[in-house]
Amino acid sequence: MKKIFFLGVLLVATAVFAAGETGLAVLKVGVGARATAMGEAFTATANDATGLYWNPASSAWIHRRQVHFSHNSWIQGINHNVAALTLPSKIGSFGIGLLLNNIDGFERRMIASEEPTGTFSAHDFSFSLNYARQLRPSLSVGLNLKFINEKIYIEDASGYMIDLGARYLTPVNGLFIAGALQNLGFTTKMLHEKIRLPQTLRLGAAYEVPFSWLKDRVLLAADYVGIFNESSHVNVGIEVTPVDALALRTGYQTGFEDQGISSGFGLHVNWLDIDYAYLPFGRDLGDSHRFSLTTTF
Repeated sequence: MKKIFFLGVLLVATAVFAAGETGLAVLKVGVGARATAMGEAFTATANDATGLYWNPASSAWIHRRQVHFSHNSWIQGINHNVAALTLPSKIGSFGIGLLLNNIDGFERRMIASEEPTGTFSAHDFSFSLNYARQLRPSLSVGLNLKFINEKIYIEDASGYMIDLGARYLTPVNGLFIAGALQNLGFTTKMLHEKIRLPQTLRLGAAYEVPFSWLKDRVLLAADYVGIFNESSHVNVGIEVTPVDALALRTGYQTGFEDQGISSGFGLHVNWLDIDYAYLPFGRDLGDSHRFSLTTTF
């Protein structure tokens, strides 16, 4: 029993401190290839189904039903998968979000030894309900209700959270500003300790710049992201749409030692959007390749 208890303490420490002073690091991972390619400067940009994860108010601007699927082949064999559905109605927009995160192959040892006694895995599951409404043509507000469960080996913990957000179209044509508070809530205990939620403040701006020599637009975006009691970052991104069917993107995130620049592209074919993002990491952590499919119907 002492050995199991000792392993449990290590698992809790991993969950709480692996990515800073807060736990549930999966909640800090960006969603969607488009947002990732733009350096995660997406608080005011979000105008598709992935907006549910960035700013709960953004879905109010979607006037047709959308389904989104995203696969993130992340560093060190982590698989991060997301689905989202938005359903606009006369009384506002409703949405559902699902997140699955899986890491396999952790070596299990009860004592110091060269050979492990086996392996174990870690899993994260999140379920979100979204509601957003336009209070007037230039302003929307939104709310997410979220549940998350994290399991490491035989121990698990659950969290219950809300997200709040707003998105505003300013008098300057094409300029949006937005803000969101995320992950406000509490968790149950993993073994004997509660995991501290990564409560996050996002403030963003996005500006659609029309150019006569381009078919559509240039989109500039910037975000401030502050994780309470941990860190803050500034993200910037750009999306160029030279023709209706193609979007080229790049972005940069400050405040990280092992990541910064990102890039990608999007293809639009009738009712289907196909997006890809590439995010390199330093210190031999590997690279991240993210793929997304979004359909509108």
